[in-house]
Amino acid sequence: MKHRIIIEYLYRDAANYKLFEEAEIDNPNNLSLKEFERWFKSKLIDELYFVPHDFGLNKPLFSIYNPDLDHDWCEFILLKEKNE
Repeated sequence: MKHRIIIEYLYRDAANYKLFEEAEIDNPNNLSLKEFERWFKSKLIDELYFVPHDFGLNKPLFSIYNPDLDHDWCEFILLKEKNE
């Protein structure tokens, strides 16, 4: 059985505007949800943040780019198994 995993995460710019995202994240070693979560959390910055591109994910984008407010980090919310 293939373990398909969904990640929920949040992009918050420097002005505290927020965009939520949900996406399927690669699980090439077919880890269980618990194993994947342990591995993923070990990769977090300050136990909360990550750069989506590092995991093949897209960073949520506002319609207008503001280089003074935009950055690459997103906040991890949760992982869950994809129901099929």
